Amino acid sequence: MSTRIYVNVMAPLVVGDPHNIDSESSRKDWSKFNDHLKEMARIGVDAVSTDVWWGLIEPAEGAFEWAYYDKLSRAILDAGLKWVPILSFHRCGGNIGDTANVPVPTWVWERARVLSGAASIRDVRYVSEQGNESDEYISGWATKFVMPLYESVMGEFQQHFAPLADNIAEINVSLGPAGELRYPSYNNHDDGTDYPSRGALQCYSSMAVSSFRQWAMDKYGNAEGIDGAWGTNVAGGQSVRPPSNLPEFFQRFDHHDTQYGRDFHDWYSDSLFDHGRLLMNGALAIFASDDAAFKGIDIGMKVPGIHWRTGERFGDRVHLGDRLAELAAGLIRTSGKDWAGNVKGRGYRPLLKMVAEFQNNPHSRVVLHFTCLEMADGEGGKKANSVARSLVIWVGQEAQKQGVPIKGENAVWWTLSDPASWARMRSHLAVEGTSGAYEGLTILRMGDVATNAVSKAEMERTIEYASGKDDDGEAVA
Repeated sequence: MSTRIYVNVMAPLVVGDPHNIDSESSRKDWSKFNDHLKEMARIGVDAVSTDVWWGLIEPAEGAFEWAYYDKLSRAILDAGLKWVPILSFHRCGGNIGDTANVPVPTWVWERARVLSGAASIRDVRYVSEQGNESDEYISGWATKFVMPLYESVMGEFQQHFAPLADNIAEINVSLGPAGELRYPSYNNHDDGTDYPSRGALQCYSSMAVSSFRQWAMDKYGNAEGIDGAWGTNVAGGQSVRPPSNLPEFFQRFDHHDTQYGRDFHDWYSDSLFDHGRLLMNGALAIFASDDAAFKGIDIGMKVPGIHWRTGERFGDRVHLGDRLAELAAGLIRTSGKDWAGNVKGRGYRPLLKMVAEFQNNPHSRVVLHFTCLEMADGEGGKKANSVARSLVIWVGQEAQKQGVPIKGENAVWWTLSDPASWARMRSHLAVEGTSGAYEGLTILRMGDVATNAVSKAEMERTIEYASGKDDDGEAVA
């Protein structure tokens, strides 16, 4: 039996003024939004995903405001489409494509400090190797302390929107910057770390440093054990810390070739996964319990396709890049020696095994969303050192091996006017008789499809292809 492939679109970040939904300017935006919804329904789109911004729904702790999302969800359902809400615990603003500004609620930071026992708000934020702090998402090292805040949002959301359960196709949970499970390694709080750089490590808060020290003690038992493994002098008073001279650390290949470097990246990646594990298990406990109103609805989580510095293709052969951008984001590690071959998942097996843990829930699946499905190997030219298309295939294949349902997205909107981008996206879909792994596709964004003739035609073609019909124009190998 073939997999049903769903083709969805993303709504705008916000429609009109969420604080004044009846203003004249808002009415104009809502009129355009409704027109676009009707067009999406006409061409056969399944569902519309929308951010449910924490900064809009809980301006004061425990005081939830749903009027904007009541209107938004009703518009989607009235158009005959299903809704995919994204519980967006991150800030809107500062990422590529952000055209709105919705901060994390201001009260959250002090509350997180109090719950964690931290000395300052800086301690519950990600702090980079440059010494800068990010206000985009609560640090993953504080997650175990602030889970009541996340659980409150999820519980209140379910209670309020329970009557819409039959019309909710999936519920996505934001796990980091831009809603993705990653560190803010290429975000704008740092200088010179955006695409296609290696990014910046984000583990220099006091909470992160303490976590690394404890991790090392737990692994090696005592200071002497650490010294024996790392060749350090911790027993003599040397501090256990993340690396301090990062250019030298990477240039000497310490991240690969020393036990300290391998341990550091194990801890760095494990810390990110532990955060994701806590939040997703919390979501399953609320949305997929025996008596949950949303029981049976897929729960989604997103991981970015960090495709730069991944390598270069020469015919049938890929020469791997240094993969430092993926390392800085926490997605892969160096200890497994698993980058070079599909047998070990090209570095993504630890992450996919973590997602596989969630599939034991008897009621709801956890679906992984992966980005950059539209991109080709060689994306961005020599400076990017990208095998984006190969990366999408690697992750899809490993997801299948681990029994993880996976769906895809395009990474950027400006590729939608290029038919070749759509052909690549279609080639990754799990259409019967093909090698594709992805059982769904979400296009960023609805307006870019509705207002562009090429994008609209390619969307219709993609929906036909996803339904199992022939795609005579498909020429991607």
